[in-house]
Amino acid sequence: MASLRVVNRLVCRGFVVMTLLLIFFNEILIYYIAQSSWQNIDCKLENCTRMLLIADPQILGNSYDRSSHSPLARYDSDRYLQKSFERAVSFTQPHIIVFVGDLLDEGNIATAQEYKQYVQRFKRIYHHKRFNNFRMISAYLQRVHVPGDNDIGGENGDYISNSNQRRFKNEFMSEDLFDYDNRLRFFKINRMLLDFTNPDREHNSERLRIGVSHAPLLIGGGPLLRAIISDLDPHIIFSAHWHESRIFIYPSTKVINFYENAVRHFDLRALKEQEHSYLEIMVPTCSYRMGKSKIGMGYAVLENYNLHYTVLWQPNRFILLFTYVFWGLFVLCSAIVYKMMTRCPFRVAKRQTLYSRVSSTIPQF
Repeated sequence: MASLRVVNRLVCRGFVVMTLLLIFFNEILIYYIAQSSWQNIDCKLENCTRMLLIADPQILGNSYDRSSHSPLARYDSDRYLQKSFERAVSFTQPHIIVFVGDLLDEGNIATAQEYKQYVQRFKRIYHHKRFNNFRMISAYLQRVHVPGDNDIGGENGDYISNSNQRRFKNEFMSEDLFDYDNRLRFFKINRMLLDFTNPDREHNSERLRIGVSHAPLLIGGGPLLRAIISDLDPHIIFSAHWHESRIFIYPSTKVINFYENAVRHFDLRALKEQEHSYLEIMVPTCSYRMGKSKIGMGYAVLENYNLHYTVLWQPNRFILLFTYVFWGLFVLCSAIVYKMMTRCPFRVAKRQTLYSRVSSTIPQF
């Protein structure tokens, strides 16, 4: 009986230890494993500018999912975004952070109170106090935000209200970067409204021009693209919306799917002046809730007119969540089988012992 209790205790401790190891792997270690595959881009010149590009985080709202587990889903999604962001910032130490639209999932339909709550959650994820230890305060002042269709509306012809535009601008764009270090100039392009910012066109030619649009531009064509080429003449465009990682070169129809762990190099001046082409890089989604198997954040480094670009690929959270389900089922089934194997033979042995004692008391003739 005592030996059976010892075995039970060891089995329970084994399951507890394995469960703790699984949690440690899924919640902490996996982010460092993912970081080990990231490609570092060293700055060779003093005018090096590092940019972290974040697309489609789509902070979950309260309306689309009202199930009993929706609070847990929101918490897990927020934590995943925050942990991924922490590792990316620590790795890249960016000068500029560019949010390429769809910051919120329900920004276009949220009430004033809901919108305030979503913005607070967004800022908790992407404005964490722990980064003060990295002396990154100045970097967090250098930001660029562009609205997506989930932020203000506009997908499939949805109405874009003035109030949606105004509250997004007040919360995210009021202190946005336009020029950086007298070398880079950012232009926010809104394909839903067929509009873009260009307040100082007289000095555009003096700077490297970067267009930021939530929806892709070069692949769509149309009057907006012609106006952008004519008025802005950008060296590079960053976009998102499709949740994919792709590279477009215009006016050719060349589309490159970019899913490897590598660094792409582009000579922006030669691309524009010699090849007369325009470059657009589509940043993949950083949220596992979009249902994509490849999730990541863009990392771009500019030195003069040389662009180095890679993607910081993140772990697929759905796979990690499935391991919890499988482990829970395995533990449950193992417990049932173990109880059946230990209790049934014990009862048989006990009965046999009882029978042998009774038989031994019967006098033999």
